[in-house]
Amino acid sequence: MSKGKWFILGTVVLLAAVAMFALAACGDEAEEPAAEETALTGSAAERAAEILGREPTGLAQKIVERGTVIVANDANYAPQSSIDEATGELVGFDVDVALRMGEILGLEVQFENPAWETIPAGLNQGRFDVSIGSMTITEERDKTIDFTQPYYFTSGQVFVKEGGPQITGVEDLAGKTVGVGAATTYYDFLKSESEAEVKTYTTDADTFPDLRNGNLDFVMTAGPTGQQAILEGQAFEFSGSPLYYEDLAFAVAEGETDWVALLDYAIATMHEDGSLTEMSKKWYNGLDLTVRE
Repeated sequence: MSKGKWFILGTVVLLAAVAMFALAACGDEAEEPAAEETALTGSAAERAAEILGREPTGLAQKIVERGTVIVANDANYAPQSSIDEATGELVGFDVDVALRMGEILGLEVQFENPAWETIPAGLNQGRFDVSIGSMTITEERDKTIDFTQPYYFTSGQVFVKEGGPQITGVEDLAGKTVGVGAATTYYDFLKSESEAEVKTYTTDADTFPDLRNGNLDFVMTAGPTGQQAILEGQAFEFSGSPLYYEDLAFAVAEGETDWVALLDYAIATMHEDGSLTEMSKKWYNGLDLTVRE
């Protein structure tokens, strides 16, 4: 959760995507498909072959033959993903994105909610097929797992109790106790760029009770995550401006190029048809976080 690189779609995927979008642009605007529809039809295997221009290999082949994709995310990370208390269902931006990806590729989606820090190893061990959980592209992570192109962008932001101090920069965190989720880029950033006393929690949302009761001076998390806590009536506020912005992507096991290409196609489709923007505005209080500021 820091700036990373864009991963380039394979030539075949780009040609397929461009062709699809060109056909859509040439048609009657009144007849364009709704955001929840997809231009591809047929089985998951047929769609994969159409996107790639050949039969898929590796993990992609296993997934399309199975017809189900196992998606890892964090069930305690609203508004990205959390359990709806009324229905008991997993809901949120990342949940909707995963389901839309499944629609495009013709796959059923099965969610798993492991501890955040176990996800990279779980991907390479085959426990999950993809992480759709707002993971930031970093050089360190890229050594062991692969990323798709970014699907949205967000800020690394400090929060404080209502009426608390406003920081002007990271130097103001020196000697202060700052809560962060374990194995996040917020932890990495604070350890390398500040003299703060950093306290880790299983997930970002777990930091807020200690901020509320005074055991923490500040919390650092994604801007929308802290904003969600404020919208829910918790007595917090932004402290200063964002310290940086992040590129967030799907993550997969290392070396699965066909699977990355299929996921990149799904992300490109969501960007193009506007469904990604719609989901962002739905879950992020009207904000479109799918474009960089």
